[in-house]
Amino acid sequence: MTLLAKALGTALALAATLAACGAAATLALGSNGLAAGNTSVTSCGPSSLTATRTVDNSGNVTQLSTSALPATCAGATVSVTLVGSGGAALGSASGPVPAGGGVLTFSSFGGTVSAASVASYSFAVVGP
Repeated sequence: MTLLAKALGTALALAATLAACGAAATLALGSNGLAAGNTSVTSCGPSSLTATRTVDNSGNVTQLSTSALPATCAGATVSVTLVGSGGAALGSASGPVPAGGGVLTFSSFGGTVSAASVASYSFAVVGP
């Protein structure tokens, strides 16, 4: 009985391994798109984003404008996080990319953010 259980367990493990390898074989490697099966996902274009901030007389960030976003990103949502030292999130905002692309401006970060505390910006583009 033990020999039968070991043989059956080995056969099941081998079948699971082969099924996983077969599924992984359909994924495209070395491209900008991600593909599985017959569906392909591509990037809307921005490989990097930059921002310009506006600071009021009290030294607080009042506005943040992104660099020009490509028209292929229209309908996507851009999120930005103002990051302080140690990677701490100081404030964040998000908004849709307008039809035709272009510059996206944020003016509310969930509270007052001191410009002196901002070390960097973190962007995410989701969609369309």
